Amino acid sequence: MAPLRYPVNASSVDLDPVPSGSHIAVCDIVADLGVQPGSGMFPKERRRVYLRFQLLHERVEFEKDGKKISGPRMIGQEYTASMNEKANLRHLLESWRGRQFTDAEAAEFDISVVLGRPGMLMVMQTQKEKRTYSNISGIGPLPKGIDPKTIIAEGTPVLYTPENTESYIRLPEWLRKKIDSQIMEEPAHQQSAPENGRGDACDGAEISDDDIPF
Repeated sequence: MAPLRYPVNASSVDLDPVPSGSHIAVCDIVADLGVQPGSGMFPKERRRVYLRFQLLHERVEFEKDGKKISGPRMIGQEYTASMNEKANLRHLLESWRGRQFTDAEAAEFDISVVLGRPGMLMVMQTQKEKRTYSNISGIGPLPKGIDPKTIIAEGTPVLYTPENTESYIRLPEWLRKKIDSQIMEEPAHQQSAPENGRGDACDGAEISDDDIPF
C-alpha cells in the first residue's frame, strides 16, 4: 500500500454537539478526499483529508438494523492535505506527537500511521445561526500514567486512499458522497494543495523519544 504523504512546499458529523473540553480519543478513520471544491473565504479547490476520532468515555445510543446499540461518540474534521510549516494539518500532528517536524520529516511523513493512535483531543463549541457546532481545536499526547495500549478503537479503523478502495464501503455514506464529488482533473495520487491556516497547540509536558506516538 502506498504511503499517504503530503507536500511540504505546496502552495463533523454527530447527532448532538460533542461537549467542550478534553477527551481521551483514538483515530478510527483516515480518508483521502481528493481535490474538493473551495468555499467561502477559500474559493480555490484543495486536496483534503478527513480524520475521525472516537471519544471512548462519551457514549451514545443509536439504531442500526432495527437494534439499539451503544457506542463511543465520534467527531471528525477535514484538513487541507499539506505538510507546509504553516499548515493546519502539520500543526495538529506536531501538537499530537509533542514535537515539531523538520521539513525532511514532514515530507516523508505517512499520515496513515495515526490510524488507531490515541491522544488527548480538545473540542470547542461554537454558535452559528442558533445552532451549536463542535470542532476539534487541538490534540496532544495522552497524559502521563495512561498506557496507550489500553486505548483501543471499537471496531476496525478505516483507512481510505485512492489505492485502498476496498475500504470505501466501510466509510459513512456522507463521506462516500464527498469522495465521489471530488474534482478529477488529474490522477488523485498526483494531486496536492496548499495549507489551510494553523491548528491550536495543545498543552504538553516534556517527553522522551520513547513517548512520541508517531
